Amino acid sequence: MVAIQDIIDIYSWVAASFIMIFITAIAMFYQKKFNVKTFYYFYIVPIIVLIAASTELFAANRFLEEAIELSGALSSFLVSFYLYRKMVGIK
Repeated sequence: MVAIQDIIDIYSWVAASFIMIFITAIAMFYQKKFNVKTFYYFYIVPIIVLIAASTELFAANRFLEEAIELSGALSSFLVSFYLYRKMVGIK
């Protein structure tokens, strides 16, 4: 039986994946519209990692699962922060 905590975990990582899809679309739009290099194709990496975390492929090894979730969250933060700095004009 699936615990409520597992359902909440899956939901949160899927929601984070959809947010990253929108951030990728924003980065692609910004690059095409304003001709500023945003490297939007690298934003696929956090999406893949977050989807891997949401499918709980590594449920048998809790440490590995937590490490993958952490790497997905950190990579999402880094690419979002990079896009923020590009859009605001901070060098």
